[in-house]
Amino acid sequence: MKPTEFAPDARDEFDAAVEWYESHAEGLGQRFIQRAEETLLHVSQAPRELAVWEGDSRFRKAVVRRFPYVIFFRELTDVIEIVAVAHGAREPGYWLGQR
Repeated sequence: MKPTEFAPDARDEFDAAVEWYESHAEGLGQRFIQRAEETLLHVSQAPRELAVWEGDSRFRKAVVRRFPYVIFFRELTDVIEIVAVAHGAREPGYWLGQR
């Protein structure tokens, strides 16, 4: 199992999503955190089981259950870098320019 590490922009996206959900319904932000953590655990335990992103084969993706978010990541030597926490309605690959 490799540790996961958020790129700064990905952490900002995650925090903004939590804030948005919590502002719309008390406790919803916490439920998003829980589902995202479950997804990140799967990523850290079995990154190669997850789908390669068709936009760039350097990256893989994992869908957050019950929420319209996809976590994009790449496996490095000692860590799995989370490069985006993207809402499904965003333009695919918008985050590539940031990497």
